Amino acid sequence: MKTSIIILGHGSQAEGGSDALREVADMVSGLAGYEVVPAFLQFESPSLTEAVETAISEGGERIVVVPYFLYTGNHVIRDIPEELDKLKAAHPGVQMVMTGHLGAHRKLAEIVLERIRGG
Repeated sequence: MKTSIIILGHGSQAEGGSDALREVADMVSGLAGYEVVPAFLQFESPSLTEAVETAISEGGERIVVVPYFLYTGNHVIRDIPEELDKLKAAHPGVQMVMTGHLGAHRKLAEIVLERIRGG
């Protein structure tokens, strides 16, 4: 079963505002050995729907969507699940799952501490 991974961020109108998400997707791809595609809810392409449709057209049978969000807000609670439900209904033969969002995690705290120390 071919697995496709999508890291989904908000998107930004600022030039270069979403470059970090693209970089993280590349890093995760290198670590995991899977192709990891960045996608965006607003302002940029590909959208979640576009990324899922591309994954399916390339033979994706299982699609894992990782919400690249720190907070449990409306996008995480409502918007992303609703969009995924529509995509699941349109592609019943494809397994689609959403992981938990980034939230509070010790590794994020370590990054903050690193920034405080000037790293």
